[in-house]
Amino acid sequence: MNKIKEFLSSRYIEAVFPSKERVAEMMIAGKRLVFYWGIDPTGPNVHLGHTTNVFVMKKLAELGHKIILLIGDFTATIGDPTDKEAVRKPLTEKEVKENMKTYLEQIHKILSKGSFEVRYNSKWYSKMFYKDWLKVAMKFTQQQMIARDMFQERLKKDKPIGMHEFDYPMMQGYDSVVMNVDGEVGGNDQTFNMLVGRDLVKDFLGKEKIVIATRLLEDPVTRKKIMNKSEGQYVSLNDSAEEMFGRVMAMPDSAILPLFSYATEVSDSKISEIKKRLEGGENPMTVKKELAFELVKMYHDGKTAEKTKENFEKVFSEGRLPEKMEEFKFSGKIVELLYASGLAGSMSEAKRLIDQKAVYINGHIVTDWEHDVKSGDIVKVGPRRFLRIK
Repeated sequence: MNKIKEFLSSRYIEAVFPSKERVAEMMIAGKRLVFYWGIDPTGPNVHLGHTTNVFVMKKLAELGHKIILLIGDFTATIGDPTDKEAVRKPLTEKEVKENMKTYLEQIHKILSKGSFEVRYNSKWYSKMFYKDWLKVAMKFTQQQMIARDMFQERLKKDKPIGMHEFDYPMMQGYDSVVMNVDGEVGGNDQTFNMLVGRDLVKDFLGKEKIVIATRLLEDPVTRKKIMNKSEGQYVSLNDSAEEMFGRVMAMPDSAILPLFSYATEVSDSKISEIKKRLEGGENPMTVKKELAFELVKMYHDGKTAEKTKENFEKVFSEGRLPEKMEEFKFSGKIVELLYASGLAGSMSEAKRLIDQKAVYINGHIVTDWEHDVKSGDIVKVGPRRFLRIK
């Protein structure tokens, strides 16, 4: 019981439904419960913003419960409207399959192979008849869906709301019914969708579903998500050690404590110590290096983390070139190179980086979008990203 109470009060968890007390009773009753976490492959990377949920799933497995990773390969084609100010662009089945190619490989960096079951919701939704879906849709009203804050904001701004966006919460909720789960884990921005599933489980299966809403990885200053795929600001579990270290170092200082708290498994006492150090005026750069080291150690190993830190300090502090540099075969304009190589997420971002004087070739700032790159050129973007042209 102490372990269960400690788990339900952990720093990763924001809210528990129906209540922590009731869930503790259900978990101590002796029955092995089934919990799941769902992820839609809307992009190719599992990032640090997802890991809070994976840590919670790992802890549930350690407590003896069964855990399921649900890959929403069908729901990803529709797109979760949560926190979106506009209708999401639908993905094709081909795009979804491409995105989820390395999902399990990335998740296995936290959850060991064989410790969880994997399911795909295309298995049931691709075979579902419309008359069966109506039995689900009839459980809810338009008023319940339109009451969501994000839809109210769109109405105020006269922005469209797609009819299919009302279906998404019901589909996420119905996943719980099909899999006959006892509980769901998800970010607190998913609470509405998870509670829809709680209602459906009660209606269809006649039992109580547990909902564990986890804390979001948010910047306490801007209140925005720290991991932002649309803006290219995120740390992927697939990143190389150098990319991971550098991307963490590029995060704002305000992100240090949330990242330590919700994207690592360091002890609570370590979190308290870091908080005191930052509040006491310690240089955030020092603490951020510790954070970057911890994350590289988690997803690579300690020896690699040490070497990556040393290399970063040589490049950043001493202005030296990194020992290892990615080579890229290319002939053309610098703006095209930035996009083609992935140094910029779009052509507009590439132009913006050049305009901001953040792009260097052989140590000189580039100001012309049309500048031609040559074989042997060393391209640098910001303080940490390098590319040698072939």
